[in-house]
Amino acid sequence: MTNATGDTSAFANAIETDYRNRSATNAMQSAAFVRYARLGLPNRRVEGWKWSDFNAALRGPAAANDAAAPETIPPSPFAALEPLEIQIVDGRVLSPDAAKLDGFEFGVIEPGGSDPDFDGHSLVALNIALTRRAFGYRVEKGANIERPILIRHINTKPGHVFSQVLGRGDEGSRSTIIETFEGRAVFHSAVHHLSVYRNAELSRYVLNDTDAGAVTHGFFGAMVGEGARFRQTSLSTGGRLCRHETHLLYPAAGGFSDVASAALVAGDRHSDFTTQVRFRAPGGEARQLHKGVASGKARNVFQGKFHVERAAQKTDAKMTANALLLSEGAEANHKPELEIYADDVECAHGSTVGALDDDALFYLRQRGLSASAARALLIEAFAGEVVDSIDNEGVRNVFATRVAAWLEDQQ
Repeated sequence: MTNATGDTSAFANAIETDYRNRSATNAMQSAAFVRYARLGLPNRRVEGWKWSDFNAALRGPAAANDAAAPETIPPSPFAALEPLEIQIVDGRVLSPDAAKLDGFEFGVIEPGGSDPDFDGHSLVALNIALTRRAFGYRVEKGANIERPILIRHINTKPGHVFSQVLGRGDEGSRSTIIETFEGRAVFHSAVHHLSVYRNAELSRYVLNDTDAGAVTHGFFGAMVGEGARFRQTSLSTGGRLCRHETHLLYPAAGGFSDVASAALVAGDRHSDFTTQVRFRAPGGEARQLHKGVASGKARNVFQGKFHVERAAQKTDAKMTANALLLSEGAEANHKPELEIYADDVECAHGSTVGALDDDALFYLRQRGLSASAARALLIEAFAGEVVDSIDNEGVRNVFATRVAAWLEDQQ
């Protein structure tokens, strides 16, 4: 994936070789590869990427990972929820053996294209060009799918991997999607396009738990229809560079979204949550909350933007990002933005970066807690605002357990 001279030519050559060796490439994929070749990989000179440089991540030496690939896939921490589990292993979609769920259609399909708004996104273009097969799903009109749908991205060997998920929640439907990123050091590009139609409700939960050498780009784009309600909660422990983008579009009136994220990064790991919500119709609502905790020389990046077009009167959107730095070498980079062209809106954003409160630590120590236990309790409470907001008890417990395990590793 990288070469000894420290540039990305080896990666670029491997990508081009992969593309040229395809037995069949359609016109859409050919056009996408041309866009990628013209744009190149994101670098620090590109607005929105100055804190997450994929060129640098691919240029550095890959983290050592001598562990053998597992002969069997370990069970998911969400297994107790009895989800319908779909595994995408090294980019290959494995069809589940489970019987079809009433009101839920799914299968392995041809990869799809992108919204014209994202034609200038080089990693999305690369994903379209190199994804072989995609996982597609549809929640039928009026269906209430109580069983969670678990989509596991599992990487077992070094290299580059491309995966794609294409979904829709039809009018009046209800469903829960869980998406996990797991495994070894790899460059992984994952694109998930979703349409949530009129009065539908869909909750998506994302857990990024890759190893320290992983370079991950997750791109999620969703259309939030008239009166639709979309909720998303994400937790990431980072990697060499792990960036999860969320792009929401409100083309019709009365859509609602609640997007929350938490990053827990240690050592030299890097987590980036970047979001953009674009309002094109009146009466849209959005709530966004980010919590980042960094120790060692780790970096937590948050970029959020509300774009309100002139027609989107009565928009109500609020964004908050808070970071907690546990060491002098840790970093937090926040960029909250409002771009508003309507004149009858309620939009706000706020951002804070700080350290643990010495008075709170002293208070807890006075009540018999050790220094490490007091620190862990305060960190857990800080990140817990995101975890506690999860409506699904089973998912909430899994996220809370992962937070507790991360805190245990910091002792």
